[in-house]
Amino acid sequence: MGEQFKRPIHETEIINLVLNALPFSGCLLSPTGELLFANESGRRVYEEVRSSFLSSQYWMDLLQSKTIVGHTFSVGDSKYVLSGAPVRLAGELFGIMAVFGDYSVYRSVFHDELQSYQTTIHDLQTIFDNSYDVLYVSDGEGRTLRASNACEILWGKKPEELVGRTVYELEREGVYRPSATRLALERGEKVQVIQQTKTGRRLMVVSTPIRDVHGKITRVVNASRDITEIHELEEELKQMKALIEGYRQQLYEAQNKERNRQHKLVFHSKVMSDLSSTLVKVAMVDSTVLITGESGVGKEVIANFIHQYSPRSSNPFIKVNCAAIPESLLESELFGYEQGTFTGANRHGKAGLFELAHKGTLFLDEIGDMPLSLQAKLLRVLQDGEVRRIGGSSPRLIDVRIIAATNQNLERRIQEGLFRKDLYYRLNVIPISIPPLRDRVEDIFPLVQHFSDLYSRQFHKRITISNEVIQVFERYNWPGNVRELQNVIERMIVTTEDSEIQPRHIPSYILSGASAHSSTSIDTHSSGDDITVRNIVPLKRAVQIVESELLKIAVQKCSTLQQVARLLEVDPSTISRKLSKYQSMGIVQLPDSE
Repeated sequence: MGEQFKRPIHETEIINLVLNALPFSGCLLSPTGELLFANESGRRVYEEVRSSFLSSQYWMDLLQSKTIVGHTFSVGDSKYVLSGAPVRLAGELFGIMAVFGDYSVYRSVFHDELQSYQTTIHDLQTIFDNSYDVLYVSDGEGRTLRASNACEILWGKKPEELVGRTVYELEREGVYRPSATRLALERGEKVQVIQQTKTGRRLMVVSTPIRDVHGKITRVVNASRDITEIHELEEELKQMKALIEGYRQQLYEAQNKERNRQHKLVFHSKVMSDLSSTLVKVAMVDSTVLITGESGVGKEVIANFIHQYSPRSSNPFIKVNCAAIPESLLESELFGYEQGTFTGANRHGKAGLFELAHKGTLFLDEIGDMPLSLQAKLLRVLQDGEVRRIGGSSPRLIDVRIIAATNQNLERRIQEGLFRKDLYYRLNVIPISIPPLRDRVEDIFPLVQHFSDLYSRQFHKRITISNEVIQVFERYNWPGNVRELQNVIERMIVTTEDSEIQPRHIPSYILSGASAHSSTSIDTHSSGDDITVRNIVPLKRAVQIVESELLKIAVQKCSTLQQVARLLEVDPSTISRKLSKYQSMGIVQLPDSE
């Protein structure tokens, strides 16, 4: 028997012997689909499936050097498990090795395992094809096994042009330099390098060696990321940061201007000028301030002004209306509470407004309405500079400036037993009293201009306010003070379609109030030429007062315009024009023209 192996055996015989020894249908096909070698069952199966197989996607994948393992392939009623791989000779595609297994046998024995392998292969292929980083796998000798499809973009080579070639060859050709795989194999450890490619790109490459159970490197996996544009991006980023910084500075300046505009005091009267000077001085210290004045005079604006001009301006300004929050909630809002204090409350506890205003200013509006029980706790805060949360055992130090405000008479509240005297003295360190608008008529004109500009910008309108409207406003009593004036101007700008607001646009109750209110720095008498001036008033306003009073007296005495004109010794057209003006202001009524 040993003698027969001494004769030469042709390679073809060996291939046939190997194929015939296989327990399944095996075929070696040429790239054109011609049957080169096959065992008996393989020949039979291939004759059956040839047409379908050569026109299938599987055949196209095999020609593109893809490996197929355990795919189901059906022809008519026959079903096979197909595996295949390209066969290369000297780097060229020599043929395709295809194996057709009996599906029923595979299913009963290897179905679950094959399914797992297919999933794994699919996942790996998906990772290779979709990874943001380009993946490159070599064996322990540096021979390329796989590469992502995106490698053509980075290295100018398709995957099939890299597979089978060593990294040493590719490095010598300048496809990439240096070779991260080579460095990982030489050092025996993970390396990270900046790689320059033949296509002019710069890559950040991380090369990781994989070892078997014996510690031998069997694979090297590279992840390559294109960083060609990073330098340009860094430069752009620097420029962008410089631009943003410039914009930030401009925004900061604009915000400062806007903040100054919003919190500036608008006035023309001497009393407010003196008050403004006092406020600037008060802002620079931390003394407690008590602001008093009627409702609507601008107590919150004054508090804001003090904060914005103080060293605390970059820290919080927190306002709390003591009359608007129920007594049951006001304590927890001001002082906060520890965890577990209330059912349904924040389980981590909550900081109170005193803590939130640390290093800043806390504005206690309507302080006169604060419950007596909380007045005692507020007094302790002012005395000790610390707060204790509800349910807490230890105090917390705070640094807060207190500004309080009220429209009530606190001294009367003290007499009534509704306000603590000791708290009043603690709050009233620097008293600030804001006069009502009716006592500073000179401020009406600048306030009207201010609110007119404000709402014209807000509502994208270009509306002016006539002098006649200003004159009506100056005769009105303004029980709601600046807030009422602001609301009236907003209402007129919103509802007026004309470009200028005239007396006819003024709410009727203001016209009636202005007509009924007599301004009275000037007395006029219906008999003789006796006019008494008791105080300095603007000349324009004085002329208006005298004119309107003379017209009212003349209209009462006369029944026609001609009679009024003769009595006042002026032209009838002048009387008609002036009567129309004062009628629109609600001051006089026109007599009959006849």
